[in-house]
Order: sequence, then structure tokens, then C-alpha cells
Amino acid sequence: MTIKELTLLSDNLAETKQFYARILGLPIVSENTSALSFAAGATLLCFEQSTNLRPHYHFAFNIPYTSVMDAFSQMSKKVEILPISENSKLADFVNWNAKSFYFYDNNGNILEFIGRNDLPDRDKMDSPFILSVSEIGLPVENVKDECEKLINQHHLGYFDKQPPSDTFSVIGEDTGLLIIVPVGRNWYPTENHPSEAFKIKVVILNAERETPLLYE
Repeated sequence: MTIKELTLLSDNLAETKQFYARILGLPIVSENTSALSFAAGATLLCFEQSTNLRPHYHFAFNIPYTSVMDAFSQMSKKVEILPISENSKLADFVNWNAKSFYFYDNNGNILEFIGRNDLPDRDKMDSPFILSVSEIGLPVENVKDECEKLINQHHLGYFDKQPPSDTFSVIGEDTGLLIIVPVGRNWYPTENHPSEAFKIKVVILNAERETPLLYE
């Protein structure tokens, strides 16, 4: 499974353009007064104008595993990397065989750069490193019910590296993951950033079938 398109809300498209084009170095695909889109590697990342909603999300970008430390070094000069613990700003997910780090964008979204060692290696890249959007967090009222609906209706499956639970379940593969959490659960690695449900449109590609998922 891959995430082909991701559409989110932003109260300030002008600042969003500056952040994603200048800080992350993403090419602009299209823009008008109500929407803005970028090429985030293999994913089309879009933002639609909202007004006084203060929408915030969590999503992740796949980067080459061999480039995690280079990306960490470069991004540390541009943004404040969020601490994982008192002694580290780099997360080591042993069960997922991955390393990552987190930072905020201009909208208050928690972004993640994650390198997955089980994916085919890629040659070291220049900034922005980004291969694709690989995760989107989906806050819902009932995690188990939502997962069962996604699995049954769209022929998906639980991520084999993460046992499902009522407070955190993951659907998909290393190339694309839906992170299902209950509304109000703090987004990792924060302790005061509870998830909220805002409009999300995500187009997934699974077994050569494109499926749009809309959350409002």
C-alpha cells in the first residue's frame, strides 16, 4: 500500500507555501487562492484553505534509511527537533526496524522523517530527502470499529510489525500506513498535543487499485 495523495487543511496557505517550499524544499505543483499542492516524492501533498479552525495533524515522510543522520543534521539547522527523551531527539523503533525524528511545521502539524531499514536502500540524496508521505494519523471515535471497516471494505490489513490495540492500531505496509488512534490521544512524542479530527482526504494505492478515503 502507498499513499498517492494526501489533502489537509491550513488556515494560512501563504505560510504553508513558505514552509514546504523553502524549509522542506518541495516543488510546488499547483496553487490558487484556495488550495496549494506539492510533490512530496511519489505523493501529491495538498492543503486546502480553512478559516480559524487551527487544524493540526500528524503525518510522516519516508526517507532513505542511510540518509537519516544527514537529514537530521540538515533539518536541525532549519527547525527545532522535538525531544524523544531527556537525552535524545532521534527515535529508534526496533520492532519497526526504523529510525525517525519529529518537528512542527508552520501550522502546528507534527511532521516526521522516518527511515525504514526493511525498504530497498536508495542512494544518498540531496535535501529534501523525501521519498513519499508514508503515514497519516487518523483520529477516530472507535479504533477497532474503524480498523475493521477499512480492512473489510478496502481489502487492507494490519501492519505486521505493530500489534493492534484500542488506543493505537496501524494498517498498511512500510510504504504506506494509516495510524488509527482515538480522538484525544497525544501524538508521539509530545505529552500535550492531543489528536483532533479535522478534514482529511487520502488516496491510497493498494494492489493497483486507487481508493479515496475521506474523513470530515
